[in-house]
Amino acid sequence: MLKVLNFADSNILLKSNSKKIQLLPISWNTKFNSHHPFGWNDAGMRMVRGFQQSFSAGFFWKVGPLSVQLQPEYYHINPQNYQTTTGFGFNSNKPLSKSYWGQSSIRLNTKSLSLGISTENLWWGPGQFSSLFMSNNAPGFKHVTFNTRKPIKTWMGNFEWQLIVGQLNEDTSLAFESNYLKSTPAKNEPRYFNAFVITYQPKWMENIFFGLIRFEQLYLSVQETRLGGFFKRYLPALTYESASENIRGAAINDGGVGVFGRWIMPTQKTEFYFEYGYNDFKQNIRDLTANSSHANAFLAGFKKMIKLKDQSILDVSSEIVNMAQNPGYIIRNGGNWYTHAIIRQGYTHQNQIMGAGSGFGNNVQTLLIKKIKLLNYFGLKLQRIKQDPKGLILSNLSTLGMRNIIWNDYDFGFLFQKRVKSLILNGEAHWVHSNNYGWERGNQGNLFLQLNCLYILP
Repeated sequence: MLKVLNFADSNILLKSNSKKIQLLPISWNTKFNSHHPFGWNDAGMRMVRGFQQSFSAGFFWKVGPLSVQLQPEYYHINPQNYQTTTGFGFNSNKPLSKSYWGQSSIRLNTKSLSLGISTENLWWGPGQFSSLFMSNNAPGFKHVTFNTRKPIKTWMGNFEWQLIVGQLNEDTSLAFESNYLKSTPAKNEPRYFNAFVITYQPKWMENIFFGLIRFEQLYLSVQETRLGGFFKRYLPALTYESASENIRGAAINDGGVGVFGRWIMPTQKTEFYFEYGYNDFKQNIRDLTANSSHANAFLAGFKKMIKLKDQSILDVSSEIVNMAQNPGYIIRNGGNWYTHAIIRQGYTHQNQIMGAGSGFGNNVQTLLIKKIKLLNYFGLKLQRIKQDPKGLILSNLSTLGMRNIIWNDYDFGFLFQKRVKSLILNGEAHWVHSNNYGWERGNQGNLFLQLNCLYILP
Protein backbone atom coordinates (compact mmCIF):
# COMPACT_ATOMS: atom_id res chain seq x y z
CA MET A 1 0.00 0.00 0.00
CA LEU A 2 3.09 2.20 -0.28
CA LYS A 3 3.64 3.62 -3.73
CA VAL A 4 6.18 6.17 -4.92
CA LEU A 5 5.12 7.62 -8.26
CA ASN A 6 8.54 7.67 -9.85
CA PHE A 7 10.96 5.88 -12.15
CA ALA A 8 9.84 2.46 -10.92
CA ASP A 9 6.40 3.07 -12.47
CA SER A 10 8.06 3.46 -15.86
CA ASN A 11 10.02 0.19 -15.80
CA ILE A 12 7.34 -1.57 -17.81
CA LEU A 13 7.87 1.03 -20.53
CA LEU A 14 11.66 0.80 -20.66
CA LYS A 15 13.71 -1.77 -22.56
CA SER A 16 15.97 -2.30 -19.57
CA ASN A 17 16.45 -0.84 -16.13
CA SER A 18 19.78 -2.59 -15.58
CA LYS A 19 21.85 0.28 -16.97
CA LYS A 20 23.62 2.57 -14.53
CA ILE A 21 22.36 5.59 -16.48
CA GLN A 22 18.89 5.53 -17.97
CA LEU A 23 17.05 8.32 -19.78
CA LEU A 24 13.48 8.59 -18.51
CA PRO A 25 10.48 8.93 -20.83
CA ILE A 26 9.62 12.42 -22.09
CA SER A 27 6.12 13.37 -20.97
CA TRP A 28 3.76 16.06 -22.25
CA ASN A 29 0.28 16.44 -20.75
CA THR A 30 -2.58 18.83 -21.45
CA LYS A 31 -5.94 19.43 -19.82
CA PHE A 32 -9.00 21.50 -20.81
CA ASN A 33 -12.26 22.55 -19.12
CA SER A 34 -14.92 24.36 -21.14
CA HIS A 35 -17.10 25.85 -18.37
CA HIS A 36 -15.68 25.45 -14.87
CA PRO A 37 -12.82 23.72 -13.00
CA PHE A 38 -12.85 19.92 -12.91
CA GLY A 39 -10.35 17.06 -12.68
CA TRP A 40 -7.81 15.91 -10.12
CA ASN A 41 -4.82 13.61 -9.48
CA ASP A 42 -2.71 15.70 -11.86
CA ALA A 43 0.13 16.95 -9.61
CA GLY A 44 1.02 20.57 -10.44
CA MET A 45 -1.99 21.22 -12.68
CA ARG A 46 -4.68 23.46 -11.19
CA MET A 47 -8.45 23.45 -10.85
CA VAL A 48 -9.14 26.10 -13.51
CA ARG A 49 -11.20 26.65 -16.63
CA GLY A 50 -9.31 26.69 -19.93
CA PHE A 51 -6.10 25.04 -21.15
CA GLN A 52 -3.06 24.00 -19.15
CA GLN A 53 -0.11 21.78 -19.94
CA SER A 54 2.94 20.19 -18.38
CA PHE A 55 6.27 18.86 -19.59
CA SER A 56 8.69 16.45 -17.91
CA ALA A 57 11.95 14.65 -18.77
CA GLY A 58 15.03 13.43 -16.96
CA PHE A 59 17.42 10.61 -16.18
CA PHE A 60 18.12 7.93 -13.58
CA TRP A 61 21.70 7.22 -12.46
CA LYS A 62 22.86 4.46 -10.12
CA VAL A 63 26.29 3.65 -8.77
CA GLY A 64 26.69 1.27 -5.85
CA PRO A 65 24.16 2.11 -3.12
CA LEU A 66 23.65 5.66 -4.49
CA SER A 67 20.81 6.43 -6.89
CA VAL A 68 19.99 9.81 -8.40
CA GLN A 69 16.79 10.54 -10.26
CA LEU A 70 16.37 13.96 -11.86
CA GLN A 71 12.92 14.45 -13.37
CA PRO A 72 11.74 18.08 -13.08
CA GLU A 73 8.29 19.21 -14.20
CA TYR A 74 7.21 22.43 -15.91
CA TYR A 75 3.60 23.68 -15.90
CA HIS A 76 1.98 26.45 -17.93
CA ILE A 77 -1.55 27.31 -16.86
CA ASN A 78 -3.72 29.74 -18.83
CA PRO A 79 -6.89 30.17 -16.74
CA GLN A 80 -10.05 31.78 -18.06
CA ASN A 81 -12.79 33.45 -16.07
CA TYR A 82 -15.64 31.11 -15.17
CA GLN A 83 -19.01 31.41 -13.51
CA THR A 84 -18.58 31.84 -9.76
CA THR A 85 -21.26 31.88 -7.07
CA THR A 86 -21.51 33.14 -3.51
CA GLY A 87 -20.20 29.84 -2.20
CA PHE A 88 -17.84 28.70 -4.96
CA GLY A 89 -15.05 29.98 -7.14
CA PHE A 90 -12.50 32.75 -7.49
CA ASN A 91 -11.25 34.25 -10.76
CA SER A 92 -7.64 35.16 -11.26
CA ASN A 93 -7.11 34.87 -15.00
CA LYS A 94 -3.42 35.75 -15.11
CA PRO A 95 -1.27 33.03 -16.75
CA LEU A 96 0.79 30.96 -14.35
CA SER A 97 4.08 29.23 -15.12
CA LYS A 98 5.58 26.99 -12.45
CA SER A 99 8.56 24.66 -12.28
CA TYR A 100 8.99 21.92 -9.70
CA TRP A 101 11.69 19.35 -9.04
CA GLY A 102 8.96 16.83 -9.77
CA GLN A 103 9.82 13.15 -9.48
CA SER A 104 13.40 13.76 -8.37
CA SER A 105 15.37 12.10 -5.58
CA ILE A 106 18.80 11.28 -4.17
CA ARG A 107 18.91 8.02 -2.23
CA LEU A 108 21.20 5.61 -0.43
CA ASN A 109 19.80 2.12 -0.87
CA THR A 110 20.30 -1.33 0.57
CA LYS A 111 18.39 -4.38 -0.64
CA SER A 112 15.50 -3.65 1.73
CA LEU A 113 15.82 -0.03 2.89
CA SER A 114 16.23 3.45 1.41
CA LEU A 115 17.19 6.80 2.94
CA GLY A 116 17.08 9.94 0.86
CA ILE A 117 15.87 13.39 -0.11
CA SER A 118 12.99 13.56 -2.55
CA THR A 119 10.27 15.65 -4.17
CA GLU A 120 8.45 12.64 -5.63
CA ASN A 121 4.70 12.27 -5.44
CA LEU A 122 3.58 9.58 -2.99
CA TRP A 123 0.44 7.45 -2.93
CA TRP A 124 -0.48 5.90 0.43
CA GLY A 125 -3.28 3.43 0.95
CA PRO A 126 -5.15 0.96 -1.27
CA GLY A 127 -7.41 3.36 -3.20
CA GLN A 128 -7.53 3.20 -7.01
CA PHE A 129 -9.04 6.61 -7.80
CA SER A 130 -8.46 8.51 -4.54
CA SER A 131 -6.49 8.36 -1.31
CA LEU A 132 -7.63 10.01 1.90
CA PHE A 133 -4.13 10.92 3.07
CA MET A 134 -1.55 11.01 0.28
CA SER A 135 -2.03 11.11 -3.49
CA ASN A 136 -0.68 12.83 -6.61
CA ASN A 137 -3.39 15.51 -6.54
CA ALA A 138 -0.87 18.17 -5.45
CA PRO A 139 2.71 18.64 -6.70
CA GLY A 140 5.37 16.70 -4.83
CA PHE A 141 6.94 18.48 -1.86
CA LYS A 142 10.48 18.48 -0.48
CA HIS A 143 10.94 15.72 2.08
CA VAL A 144 13.43 13.41 3.73
CA THR A 145 12.31 9.79 3.48
CA PHE A 146 13.21 6.56 5.24
CA ASN A 147 11.33 3.64 3.72
CA THR A 148 11.40 -0.01 2.82
CA ARG A 149 12.09 -1.06 -0.78
CA LYS A 150 10.49 -4.47 -0.35
CA PRO A 151 8.57 -6.21 2.45
CA ILE A 152 10.60 -6.96 5.59
CA LYS A 153 9.98 -10.59 6.56
CA THR A 154 9.57 -11.47 10.25
CA TRP A 155 8.24 -14.46 12.21
CA MET A 156 4.82 -12.78 12.43
CA GLY A 157 4.53 -11.55 8.85
CA ASN A 158 5.76 -8.91 6.43
CA PHE A 159 6.12 -5.17 7.10
CA GLU A 160 6.53 -2.14 4.84
CA TRP A 161 6.80 1.48 5.92
CA GLN A 162 7.68 5.03 4.99
CA LEU A 163 8.56 7.83 7.39
CA ILE A 164 8.88 11.35 5.96
CA VAL A 165 9.72 14.84 7.19
CA GLY A 166 9.05 17.69 4.79
CA GLN A 167 7.92 21.24 4.14
CA LEU A 168 4.60 22.46 2.72
CA ASN A 169 3.99 25.85 1.07
CA GLU A 170 1.20 27.92 -0.44
CA ASP A 171 0.48 30.99 -2.54
CA THR A 172 -2.11 33.10 -0.72
CA SER A 173 -2.83 35.13 -3.88
CA LEU A 174 -4.44 32.06 -5.49
CA ALA A 175 -7.56 30.05 -4.71
CA PHE A 176 -7.44 27.13 -2.28
CA GLU A 177 -8.97 23.74 -2.99
CA SER A 178 -9.59 23.52 0.75
CA ASN A 179 -11.96 26.52 0.58
CA TYR A 180 -14.24 25.83 -2.41
CA LEU A 181 -11.69 27.37 -4.82
CA LYS A 182 -11.86 30.70 -3.00
CA SER A 183 -9.05 32.73 -1.44
CA THR A 184 -8.19 32.00 2.20
CA PRO A 185 -6.80 34.38 4.85
CA ALA A 186 -4.13 31.84 5.76
CA LYS A 187 -0.80 32.54 7.38
CA ASN A 188 1.70 32.75 4.51
CA GLU A 189 4.40 30.70 6.16
CA PRO A 190 5.99 27.30 5.38
CA ARG A 191 4.66 24.37 7.39
CA TYR A 192 6.65 21.56 8.96
CA PHE A 193 5.20 18.19 7.95
CA ASN A 194 5.79 14.75 9.42
CA ALA A 195 3.96 11.56 8.46
CA PHE A 196 4.30 7.81 8.28
CA VAL A 197 2.57 4.79 6.78
CA ILE A 198 3.09 1.20 7.87
CA THR A 199 1.61 -1.91 6.28
CA TYR A 200 1.42 -5.35 7.86
CA GLN A 201 0.71 -8.66 6.11
CA PRO A 202 0.06 -11.44 8.67
CA LYS A 203 2.06 -14.61 8.07
CA TRP A 204 -1.03 -16.78 8.45
CA MET A 205 -3.16 -14.65 6.09
CA GLU A 206 -1.22 -14.45 2.82
CA ASN A 207 -3.49 -12.12 0.87
CA ILE A 208 -4.67 -9.74 3.58
CA PHE A 209 -2.98 -6.42 4.41
CA PHE A 210 -3.56 -3.92 7.22
CA GLY A 211 -2.13 -0.44 7.49
CA LEU A 212 -1.82 2.66 9.66
CA ILE A 213 -1.26 6.26 8.52
CA ARG A 214 -0.56 9.31 10.69
CA PHE A 215 0.42 12.90 9.85
CA GLU A 216 1.11 16.17 11.68
CA GLN A 217 1.69 19.68 10.36
CA LEU A 218 2.48 22.97 12.09
CA TYR A 219 3.89 26.33 11.13
CA LEU A 220 7.67 26.37 10.85
CA SER A 221 8.10 29.23 13.33
CA VAL A 222 6.11 27.25 15.91
CA GLN A 223 7.99 24.02 15.23
CA GLU A 224 11.36 25.68 15.85
CA THR A 225 10.36 26.73 19.39
CA ARG A 226 8.14 23.78 20.30
CA LEU A 227 8.63 22.24 23.74
CA GLY A 228 8.52 18.56 24.55
CA GLY A 229 11.82 17.12 23.39
CA PHE A 230 13.14 15.67 20.13
CA PHE A 231 10.05 13.71 19.09
CA LYS A 232 7.57 16.51 19.82
CA ARG A 233 9.65 18.94 17.77
CA TYR A 234 10.92 16.83 14.87
CA LEU A 235 8.76 13.67 14.71
CA PRO A 236 5.36 14.77 16.07
CA ALA A 237 3.54 12.06 14.08
CA LEU A 238 5.15 9.52 16.43
CA THR A 239 3.65 11.32 19.46
CA TYR A 240 0.19 12.60 20.40
CA GLU A 241 -1.43 15.49 22.22
CA SER A 242 -2.83 14.52 25.61
CA ALA A 243 -6.39 15.34 26.58
CA SER A 244 -5.18 17.98 29.03
CA GLU A 245 -3.06 19.66 26.34
CA ASN A 246 -6.07 19.75 24.03
CA ILE A 247 -8.32 21.24 26.69
CA ARG A 248 -5.73 23.91 27.59
CA GLY A 249 -5.40 24.82 23.92
CA ALA A 250 -1.74 23.87 24.03
CA ALA A 251 -2.06 21.87 20.80
CA ILE A 252 -0.48 24.07 18.12
CA ASN A 253 -0.52 21.48 15.37
CA ASP A 254 -3.01 19.85 13.02
CA GLY A 255 -3.04 16.16 12.26
CA GLY A 256 -4.93 13.08 11.18
CA VAL A 257 -4.84 9.34 11.60
CA GLY A 258 -6.25 6.49 9.54
CA VAL A 259 -6.33 2.74 9.04
CA PHE A 260 -6.76 0.70 5.87
CA GLY A 261 -7.09 -2.88 4.71
CA ARG A 262 -6.89 -4.89 1.52
CA TRP A 263 -8.03 -8.42 0.68
CA ILE A 264 -6.72 -10.01 -2.53
CA MET A 265 -8.24 -13.18 -4.02
CA PRO A 266 -5.73 -14.29 -6.70
CA THR A 267 -7.68 -17.20 -8.15
CA GLN A 268 -10.76 -15.00 -8.61
CA LYS A 269 -8.59 -12.05 -9.75
CA THR A 270 -10.51 -9.87 -7.33
CA GLU A 271 -9.68 -7.50 -4.49
CA PHE A 272 -11.59 -5.52 -1.88
CA TYR A 273 -10.21 -2.62 0.15
CA PHE A 274 -11.12 0.16 2.58
CA GLU A 275 -9.59 3.22 4.25
CA TYR A 276 -10.94 5.02 7.33
CA GLY A 277 -9.61 8.18 8.95
CA TYR A 278 -10.08 10.91 11.53
CA ASN A 279 -8.88 14.51 11.36
CA ASP A 280 -9.68 15.11 15.04
CA PHE A 281 -8.17 12.62 17.45
CA LYS A 282 -10.12 10.59 19.98
CA GLN A 283 -8.64 11.40 23.38
CA ASN A 284 -10.06 8.39 25.22
CA ILE A 285 -12.51 5.49 24.96
CA ARG A 286 -15.45 7.70 25.96
CA ASP A 287 -14.68 10.16 23.16
CA LEU A 288 -14.49 7.29 20.66
CA THR A 289 -17.70 5.53 21.71
CA ALA A 290 -19.86 8.62 22.35
CA ASN A 291 -19.39 10.06 18.87
CA SER A 292 -17.31 7.66 16.82
CA SER A 293 -18.20 9.27 13.48
CA HIS A 294 -17.11 12.79 14.47
CA ALA A 295 -14.56 14.23 11.98
CA ASN A 296 -14.31 10.97 10.03
CA ALA A 297 -14.00 10.00 6.37
CA PHE A 298 -13.88 6.67 4.61
CA LEU A 299 -13.09 5.07 1.27
CA ALA A 300 -13.99 1.59 0.00
CA GLY A 301 -13.76 -0.22 -3.31
CA PHE A 302 -13.15 -3.35 -5.32
CA LYS A 303 -11.51 -4.53 -8.55
CA LYS A 304 -12.36 -7.56 -10.70
CA MET A 305 -10.23 -8.74 -13.65
CA ILE A 306 -11.90 -11.02 -16.23
CA LYS A 307 -9.85 -12.76 -18.94
CA LEU A 308 -11.58 -12.67 -22.35
CA LYS A 309 -11.28 -15.05 -25.31
CA ASP A 310 -9.08 -12.69 -27.34
CA GLN A 311 -6.50 -12.68 -24.49
CA SER A 312 -7.53 -9.21 -23.40
CA ILE A 313 -8.64 -8.41 -19.84
CA LEU A 314 -11.85 -6.74 -18.70
CA ASP A 315 -11.23 -4.55 -15.66
CA VAL A 316 -14.33 -3.74 -13.59
CA SER A 317 -13.55 -1.36 -10.70
CA SER A 318 -15.66 0.66 -8.31
CA GLU A 319 -14.94 2.99 -5.39
CA ILE A 320 -16.84 5.22 -2.97
CA VAL A 321 -15.37 8.12 -1.01
CA ASN A 322 -17.27 9.83 1.81
CA MET A 323 -15.78 13.03 3.23
CA ALA A 324 -18.94 14.98 4.13
CA GLN A 325 -19.83 15.67 7.73
CA ASN A 326 -22.26 13.31 9.41
CA PRO A 327 -25.46 14.48 11.17
CA GLY A 328 -23.61 14.60 14.50
CA TYR A 329 -22.28 18.03 13.49
CA ILE A 330 -25.45 19.49 15.06
CA ILE A 331 -24.02 18.62 18.48
CA ARG A 332 -20.32 18.80 17.68
CA ASN A 333 -19.16 20.47 14.47
CA GLY A 334 -16.16 18.69 12.97
CA GLY A 335 -15.60 21.15 10.14
CA ASN A 336 -14.53 20.02 6.73
CA TRP A 337 -12.34 16.94 6.69
CA TYR A 338 -9.23 18.63 5.26
CA THR A 339 -9.27 21.69 7.54
CA HIS A 340 -8.83 22.44 11.21
CA ALA A 341 -8.82 25.62 13.29
CA ILE A 342 -5.03 25.66 13.73
CA ILE A 343 -3.93 25.54 10.07
CA ARG A 344 -6.28 27.72 7.99
CA GLN A 345 -5.02 26.50 4.60
CA GLY A 346 -5.80 22.95 5.62
CA TYR A 347 -4.11 19.78 4.43
CA THR A 348 -2.66 21.32 1.27
CA HIS A 349 0.54 21.98 -0.63
CA GLN A 350 0.65 24.80 -3.19
CA ASN A 351 -3.07 25.38 -2.40
CA GLN A 352 -4.01 21.86 -3.53
CA ILE A 353 -5.40 19.08 -1.34
CA MET A 354 -2.80 16.37 -0.76
CA GLY A 355 -5.38 13.60 -0.32
CA ALA A 356 -8.60 13.03 -2.25
CA GLY A 357 -8.71 15.80 -4.84
CA SER A 358 -12.35 15.41 -5.88
CA GLY A 359 -13.31 18.41 -3.79
CA PHE A 360 -13.83 19.85 -0.34
CA GLY A 361 -16.14 17.71 1.81
CA ASN A 362 -17.38 15.72 -1.19
CA ASN A 363 -18.87 12.25 -1.52
CA VAL A 364 -17.90 10.41 -4.72
CA GLN A 365 -19.05 7.16 -6.34
CA THR A 366 -16.99 5.81 -9.26
CA LEU A 367 -17.49 2.92 -11.69
CA LEU A 368 -14.86 2.04 -14.30
CA ILE A 369 -15.13 -0.63 -17.01
CA LYS A 370 -11.98 -1.00 -19.09
CA LYS A 371 -10.79 -3.50 -21.71
CA ILE A 372 -7.00 -3.97 -21.60
CA LYS A 373 -4.65 -5.68 -24.03
CA LEU A 374 -0.93 -5.32 -23.36
CA LEU A 375 -0.42 -1.55 -22.90
CA ASN A 376 -3.55 -0.60 -24.85
CA TYR A 377 -7.00 -0.05 -23.40
CA PHE A 378 -10.31 1.72 -23.81
CA GLY A 379 -13.04 2.14 -21.25
CA LEU A 380 -16.02 3.91 -19.73
CA LYS A 381 -15.94 5.84 -16.45
CA LEU A 382 -19.04 6.98 -14.57
CA GLN A 383 -18.98 9.19 -11.49
CA ARG A 384 -21.41 10.96 -9.20
CA ILE A 385 -19.89 13.73 -7.12
CA LYS A 386 -21.98 15.15 -4.29
CA GLN A 387 -20.40 18.51 -3.55
CA ASP A 388 -20.08 19.12 0.22
CA PRO A 389 -23.72 18.30 1.04
CA LYS A 390 -23.27 18.98 4.77
CA GLY A 391 -21.66 22.39 4.45
CA LEU A 392 -22.53 24.33 7.58
CA ILE A 393 -24.56 27.50 6.87
CA LEU A 394 -25.07 29.05 10.30
CA SER A 395 -27.73 31.49 9.12
CA ASN A 396 -29.91 28.72 7.72
CA LEU A 397 -31.71 27.57 10.88
CA SER A 398 -34.71 26.13 8.99
CA THR A 399 -32.51 23.26 7.77
CA LEU A 400 -30.50 22.93 11.01
CA GLY A 401 -27.58 24.64 9.33
CA MET A 402 -27.35 22.22 6.42
CA ARG A 403 -27.45 23.30 2.78
CA ASN A 404 -30.95 23.46 1.34
CA ILE A 405 -29.62 23.24 -2.24
CA ILE A 406 -27.60 20.16 -3.18
CA TRP A 407 -25.00 20.35 -5.94
CA ASN A 408 -24.40 17.07 -7.78
CA ASP A 409 -21.99 16.46 -10.66
CA TYR A 410 -22.75 13.56 -13.01
CA ASP A 411 -19.63 12.62 -14.98
CA PHE A 412 -19.70 10.43 -18.11
CA GLY A 413 -16.22 9.72 -19.46
CA PHE A 414 -14.38 7.72 -22.12
CA LEU A 415 -10.76 6.62 -21.64
CA PHE A 416 -8.18 5.21 -24.02
CA GLN A 417 -4.51 4.31 -24.24
CA LYS A 418 -2.58 3.31 -27.37
CA ARG A 419 1.07 2.42 -27.84
CA VAL A 420 2.64 3.15 -31.22
CA LYS A 421 6.28 1.98 -31.15
CA SER A 422 8.02 4.31 -28.67
CA LEU A 423 5.02 6.60 -28.18
CA ILE A 424 2.24 5.99 -25.69
CA LEU A 425 -0.89 8.12 -25.90
CA ASN A 426 -3.63 8.10 -23.31
CA GLY A 427 -6.52 10.43 -22.84
CA GLU A 428 -9.94 11.06 -21.39
CA ALA A 429 -13.05 12.85 -22.63
CA HIS A 430 -15.78 13.62 -20.09
CA TRP A 431 -19.11 15.37 -20.11
CA VAL A 432 -19.93 16.70 -16.64
CA HIS A 433 -23.52 17.69 -15.90
CA SER A 434 -23.64 19.96 -12.84
CA ASN A 435 -27.05 20.01 -11.17
CA ASN A 436 -27.42 23.18 -9.05
CA TYR A 437 -23.89 24.31 -9.90
CA GLY A 438 -22.24 26.29 -7.10
CA TRP A 439 -25.16 25.47 -4.73
CA GLU A 440 -27.46 27.75 -6.70
CA ARG A 441 -30.56 26.80 -8.70
CA GLY A 442 -29.79 25.87 -12.28
CA ASN A 443 -27.73 23.40 -14.29
CA GLN A 444 -24.48 23.72 -16.20
CA GLY A 445 -22.48 21.45 -18.51
CA ASN A 446 -18.72 21.13 -18.77
CA LEU A 447 -16.52 19.38 -21.32
CA PHE A 448 -13.36 17.99 -19.73
CA LEU A 449 -10.53 16.76 -21.99
CA GLN A 450 -7.15 15.35 -21.05
CA LEU A 451 -4.33 14.02 -23.26
CA ASN A 452 -1.01 12.55 -22.09
CA CYS A 453 1.88 11.72 -24.41
CA LEU A 454 4.82 9.60 -23.27
CA TYR A 455 7.83 9.07 -25.51
CA ILE A 456 10.19 6.27 -24.49
CA LEU A 457 13.80 7.08 -25.26
CA PRO A 458 16.07 4.25 -26.53
